[in-house]
Amino acid sequence: MEESLWKGKPFNFGFPSFTKYEITESRIIIEKGIFTKRRDEIRLYRVRDISTKRNLFERMISIGDITVFSSDTNHAEFKLRNIKQSTQVADVLGTAVEKSRIKHRSLDVAGLVE
Repeated sequence: MEESLWKGKPFNFGFPSFTKYEITESRIIIEKGIFTKRRDEIRLYRVRDISTKRNLFERMISIGDITVFSSDTNHAEFKLRNIKQSTQVADVLGTAVEKSRIKHRSLDVAGLVE
């Protein structure tokens, strides 16, 4: 079982959100929907870049958007919207991406050597 590094929902100013985000050791999981659930996963070793966006109001209430750019053909660019403490979450994601890349490369090398 993978360790969950972060779980959260978008901050919707008191309105219910039917979107859930989770960052694990090897992937980002996005679940959306109330009656029909859709679950998307992005492997962390496919992430190429991470950026955050916070306007003045968002900085005042400590939320922001995290944009993830990946080599995944289905999810080349996606956003985690209205995330509380978005810069800290982006740092957690960035660290997990680096660890996943190192782990993935070492598995590839081990597979080639045998």
